[in-house]
Amino acid sequence: MLGREFVLPSGRCPICGAENTFTIRGRINDIPHFGETMETLVSCSNCKFKHADVMHLEEHEPMRHEFKISSEKDLMVRVVKSSTGTIKMPELGITVKPGSGSEGYISNIEGVISRIERAIELAIEKADPIKRRRGMSKLNKLNAIRNGEKEAKIIVMDPFGHSAIIDKRAKKRRLSKREVDKLKAEL
Repeated sequence: MLGREFVLPSGRCPICGAENTFTIRGRINDIPHFGETMETLVSCSNCKFKHADVMHLEEHEPMRHEFKISSEKDLMVRVVKSSTGTIKMPELGITVKPGSGSEGYISNIEGVISRIERAIELAIEKADPIKRRRGMSKLNKLNAIRNGEKEAKIIVMDPFGHSAIIDKRAKKRRLSKREVDKLKAEL
């Protein structure tokens, strides 16, 4: 079923201040396991600002999802990350925390790995030689995971329960109050 789409009329851009250049587009879908979910894209045709987000319109329990990536086939497992979700890959020492500009998205494990690779590539451009070597090592490990040569865990945690790994093999559990408090403090 296609979702309900909406477009709000152009207005003033909060970034560059240009008039009639700022647009909000969205769609509300009923997604299995999550209920009503709103995807939005705000953009400015003048300064090219863009921000996408996925917001769940129903409340859920704070959850932790864990999945072991052990083959190339596992790269197709669906991942929903809201703007409040944290992603970890412990074997690589990678934690992606939400920030003030954090975007929600619906992707798969390969898409998450690609996003992490782009972030590492940007970080090592200006890094000192030691950090550059560490970054290159992480990129090599991510490539090995992508090629099915290395196993790794991916963990998605969300204090509002809006993020998940959608696969029957994923382990999931409710977050403890302490875990929720720690994640909320990082928002």
